[in-house]
Amino acid sequence: MTNQQGSNAAVLPVNSYRYYRTIHGEIKRIYFKACLSTFGITKSRLERIQKNLTPTGMASQDRGGKHQNRPKAFECH
Repeated sequence: MTNQQGSNAAVLPVNSYRYYRTIHGEIKRIYFKACLSTFGITKSRLERIQKNLTPTGMASQDRGGKHQNRPKAFECH
């Protein structure tokens, strides 16, 4: 008899997140949609933030404007 644990095992998320907010000086756990509403962001934006936090636990550097697709563009100083 072979062990098929790998194929039958449930797929669990690698990371899970809980969302908290300070309300009247008390830290309370809030729902996912309340977190989105509080910060005024979309689900995809929050997922990108979580993806960037996942490997190291710290936010990655801002890479805005770092395109290398215009090799003949001049530099302004």
